[in-house]
Amino acid sequence: MFAVLRILFVLAVVLAGWSVFRYLRTRDRYWLVFLRRVIAATLALVLLFFVGLAIERIFWL
Repeated sequence: MFAVLRILFVLAVVLAGWSVFRYLRTRDRYWLVFLRRVIAATLALVLLFFVGLAIERIFWL
């Protein structure tokens, strides 16, 4: 699970960097919307990760 989340996080960082690069070159608002979606997805993954860890911790006590 941790490896998959780490890969997804690295992919999100690369996508965020690419969208910032493309926005600075083209000034197209699509890239800002894309960046916002990448950040929202990354925050959702982090939240899912911590909720999963908390539930695992509660049930393994």
